[in-house]
Amino acid sequence: MAAACQGDNAGKRELSPATTAADAARATQQCSAAGVSTIIDSAGIGPVLRRARVGALADRCTVTDTALTLAEGVAERAHVVSVGGHTLVLLSTGTPDTSIIRVITSDGTFKTAGGVGVGSSVQALRLAHGALCAAQGEGNFVVMAADLPGVSFAIDWSPPPSRDPSVTNTPFPGGDPGTALDAARITKVWVHGVSGACRVGVA
Repeated sequence: MAAACQGDNAGKRELSPATTAADAARATQQCSAAGVSTIIDSAGIGPVLRRARVGALADRCTVTDTALTLAEGVAERAHVVSVGGHTLVLLSTGTPDTSIIRVITSDGTFKTAGGVGVGSSVQALRLAHGALCAAQGEGNFVVMAADLPGVSFAIDWSPPPSRDPSVTNTPFPGGDPGTALDAARITKVWVHGVSGACRVGVA
C-alpha cells in the first residue's frame, strides 16, 4: 500500500491537533471493544491518533511491525493494527519514542463525521466537508476538503490526455477539473496532519 502523497510534505505546515474530550476518549479505547470509534478526522482514524506513541497504542491494540516502500523506493517503518477487525496501517518516526506520523486505510468501514470513506464519491466529500482542492503524487490523484485539514483522499480519477507538453507535469492538466471529479471514488484515506498541500482548487 502506498503511504501518502509526497507533495503533501514540502514546505507545508504541520498541524498541531487540539486535544478535545472526544480525542482523549478515543486515545484510551481498546481496539477490540464493541463500539470502538471508526471516525476519520484531522486527529487520526478511530482510536489511532497521530503523535501517539506506538508503544502506548500496543497497550490497547494488537500492533504488528512491518515496513512500506514508497514510490521513490524509500523504506518506511510501519505498523499494522486491527480496529474492530478492520485494518489500519501506521507510519512512525523510527525514533526511540516511535510516534505515529500517518494513519492510512483502504477499508470503507472508517468514515468521516459526514459519512465519507473509501468507496464514497468525490461529490459526497464535497457536500459533507466543503470546498475541495487537489494534488497529484506517487501516481495518485488526491483531494482534500476544507473541513478536514491534514487528511488526504486518493481517488480513482484519470484525467483526459493533453497534447500540450507544458501541462504534462501539472497536477491537473488544464487547471481546475471542477465537477468532472464528482463521480470519482475514494480509494484510500490517510491522516498526515500537513496543511496547505493542495495545488489546484476545485470549484
